[in-house]
Amino acid sequence: MGKEKKILIITIIVLTLVFACILAFYFKDTSDIDINNFNNFFDNQNSESDDFEITEESTKVEVKYSDEELQNEYTKYDTKVDLNKMSVDGDGVKVSNSKITIFKAGTYYFSGTAEDASIVVEANKEDIVVLVFDGSNITSKTTSVINGIKAKEIIINLAKNSKNIFTDAKEYTDFTDEDEPDSLIFSKTDLTINGDGNLTLNANYEDGIASKDTLKIINANIEITANDDAVRGKDAVVLKDATITIVSKEDAIKSTNEENGKGYIVVDGGTYNIEAGDDGISAEVSLFINSGNINISKSKEGLEAQYMEINGGKINIVSSDDGINVNGGSDNMFMRPDSQNTNQDPYRLLVINGGEIFVNASGDGLDSNGSIKMTGGTVIVSGPTNSGNGAMDYNYTFELTGGNIIYYGAEGMWQDASSSSIYTVSFSVQNGKQGDKIVLKDENGNEVESIIAEKTYQRISFASEKIEKGKKYTLYVNNENVGELDVEDFVTTNSTNKQMDFGGGRKR
Repeated sequence: MGKEKKILIITIIVLTLVFACILAFYFKDTSDIDINNFNNFFDNQNSESDDFEITEESTKVEVKYSDEELQNEYTKYDTKVDLNKMSVDGDGVKVSNSKITIFKAGTYYFSGTAEDASIVVEANKEDIVVLVFDGSNITSKTTSVINGIKAKEIIINLAKNSKNIFTDAKEYTDFTDEDEPDSLIFSKTDLTINGDGNLTLNANYEDGIASKDTLKIINANIEITANDDAVRGKDAVVLKDATITIVSKEDAIKSTNEENGKGYIVVDGGTYNIEAGDDGISAEVSLFINSGNINISKSKEGLEAQYMEINGGKINIVSSDDGINVNGGSDNMFMRPDSQNTNQDPYRLLVINGGEIFVNASGDGLDSNGSIKMTGGTVIVSGPTNSGNGAMDYNYTFELTGGNIIYYGAEGMWQDASSSSIYTVSFSVQNGKQGDKIVLKDENGNEVESIIAEKTYQRISFASEKIEKGKKYTLYVNNENVGELDVEDFVTTNSTNKQMDFGGGRKR
């Protein structure tokens, strides 16, 4: 055999072995992948965030605020703009017809009325631009009222006790880029709205407030009527001690980014009154509610995210579909890193650690495409009247270790906790009607829980730290005894309905 032929054969053998190794690696069984490795990776990703961090000591998200973001009141200004005269006292501002352009860092004070004006921020990428509005009434006939094209951050400050009104055009004819801006207040960079004043937004075109980065609203009192979404932050929305009233044709509050460490919403105090044509509060990835009052009087789905954590506050939801929905989301392999999360799908989880939650849902009451964990708080769910949905709906597990929960509705898709360290009693009720006074009493005749039914129902469950194993509990409807149960297991029921295993619920 010639030398050249030998070299050719050896080369073929080596290439074949290399190719086989590549195939073996590509098609290897991934069943032994440790999910904690993914969690550690995303922990590292999130630790680099400028906006928030999640510590091992607490499940709460800790939002970072700059001094400028927390400054409620400004008394010194670099430049003053008189909207009545479209005149400027200071520098950093150029006025051309109806356009007011700000081109450098500074604090800019606006007052007066403009029947056709728009404010464009086109500063340097490291500049912080503060816009202070003190009794400003601005209407734009061609575009948005505020268009933030470039800056490090834009801060809109509402002067103390001021009343400000912004109204945009029904059709935008003045664009800086293709399809932008698309909201009454629009920013390509981080946007913060703060101050103790008032702002009314009449968003005739599409959205009310939108940032392509992080949007923070702190302390401000804002009323928004939006032809599309009301409040949108692509990377994140942070609401701190604000008072916001929303009427929107689509989502009221939303974040949309799917990238790791983004697409989250945080509510830290405040009051939020929402009427939405679609979702009330919708986070593409994570939603954290730590405190505050949230009243969603109209929605398709009240709260929605892939990971949702409720640590406190008072939440009222009325929805035509699901009340609280932990959805399927995207397939980007990201959910809130949680080393204690051992559910079959660690990326879809509803966690309730506290707060008062009231849900009136025509679809599922609490719906998780993954799992549910409840450690505390009070939850009352007025569930669906049709058997195609359930007051409680989860795919894998519902782990109940604390708090109090009452849920009632149609019985067809019924699910109780899959595991629990507290006890549940569940009663089938014939012809349960709206307006029924429902009372659960212990064997001594003491009231344990009571509610007034908001709609017809076939079954009701009570899970409470007050319920004890080995004791008898009686359900009264309009003072009539409709059932008695001796608590034996963590779920005790008189139902003859054979619960189907709709994605992981415990069969009985």
